[in-house]
Amino acid sequence: MAQLVVETNTFAVPESKGIDLESTLDGGQAFRWYGTPETGYRGVIGGNVYLISSGGSGIEFEIIGGSPPSDPVAIFTNYLGHNSDFEGFRARYESDEVIGPALVDWDGLRVLRQDPWENLVAFITSATSNVPRIKLNVGSIARELGDRIGDGERDFQFPSPDVVRDAGDDRLRELRLGFRAPYIVDAAGRVADGRLPLYDLRNVGYEEARFALTAIKGIGEKIADCVLAFSLDKGEAFPVDRWIERALVQWYGMPENKNKSAAADWARERFGTDAAYVNQYLFHRQRMEGRGISPAAKRAD
Repeated sequence: MAQLVVETNTFAVPESKGIDLESTLDGGQAFRWYGTPETGYRGVIGGNVYLISSGGSGIEFEIIGGSPPSDPVAIFTNYLGHNSDFEGFRARYESDEVIGPALVDWDGLRVLRQDPWENLVAFITSATSNVPRIKLNVGSIARELGDRIGDGERDFQFPSPDVVRDAGDDRLRELRLGFRAPYIVDAAGRVADGRLPLYDLRNVGYEEARFALTAIKGIGEKIADCVLAFSLDKGEAFPVDRWIERALVQWYGMPENKNKSAAADWARERFGTDAAYVNQYLFHRQRMEGRGISPAAKRAD
């Protein structure tokens, strides 16, 4: 358990020193954090509004809305994925010719452990979309259907599955969810009535959990793997999009004719339970190099 340090209303997590908030909170895993690396980030975890920033001794956070939990540091560190074996991952891949350089320059990237329900809805909205639009979609669902828990314009608790189910397709279409609306309503109904024991999927194997998710209309293997990686503790999950496909071909020599499903299987066989972390470092390095920032260039700066 992390040590709790209280300074007025601020909590500090010394063990979090070095975590990169920008790449972790605003890099395509989560969609309700807003801010800048200079000023920190504001967002919602569960029923509370958080202000998060990097301090000299680690990450500092303040709960400014909602009902504060009895052990705020435990909840926060759980969200940051502190239970994962990042140091073991680093030791296994620091000499890897692809992941090694990325670990040197971007070792602050972490895989989050988010609420599975919100994460599921977020990635259903991700179909044929992009990060700014996903943020708009998820934010509008929270704002229009969730409970206000703070005084900011985005300070809303994400609505429960039964609330989303009862809102129905037409209401979600009004929120500009388009063709995704019935998929979200179907998922909400399955979670609300117990046909999909979403939170229990943390306690079953990867294949069983993925099968349960892909039974939902509109959820294919890629979306399922995102949810499995970022909220359901499945280290084997390996979402494949164009960035990852390009990375596997360019850096690991994967044959170009593999389809995305075969590419994910190939990666799982190679990386095992490290697949989710490898995936995020490949994704981040590809995105950065797409902007002209390579590990070597970053070190030169």
